[in-house]
Amino acid sequence: MEPEHQADPITHVRVDHRLQSRTCAWCGTAVPYSGRGRPASYCSKSCRNRAWEVRTAEARLQRDIATGALRAEPVREVIRETVTRTQIITARPEPAAWPVVPTTAREWLAHLGALADQVREGELSRQHWHHVKLYNALLGVLVDLGEAYPGGMDYLQRDATRRKR
Repeated sequence: MEPEHQADPITHVRVDHRLQSRTCAWCGTAVPYSGRGRPASYCSKSCRNRAWEVRTAEARLQRDIATGALRAEPVREVIRETVTRTQIITARPEPAAWPVVPTTAREWLAHLGALADQVREGELSRQHWHHVKLYNALLGVLVDLGEAYPGGMDYLQRDATRRKR
């Protein structure tokens, strides 16, 4: 039994990194990030003002470091990693079924009758470019049938007209 899918499916991997939160540069509390705009570095306006004062006033900076109000550790960021795997599996097409070849005379008569109906009334009647090929194929079958019949084609034709009556 054949597998329904290909042996080697195509796999696409996409990894997204998105900032979730970071710590305040002044006090160290978590600052959530909404996903829009530039990420905030401070949790409040007061922390931002204090950091600005520290950056601009060397004397105040030294005092805050001495009191421990300023955090000397680096800013920590929490990053969420999202991995999206897309696997494309293509189904194998069903193999085309071969037409059943008739094996008995009755089956051949039914198939030849269907061919005659298509030539008379179906799509095949309008496809004249196939008529020569069909004619040659049917003549070939008649020659083979005459060679297989005892006495040849003349006896076959005589017997066929006698049975029609």
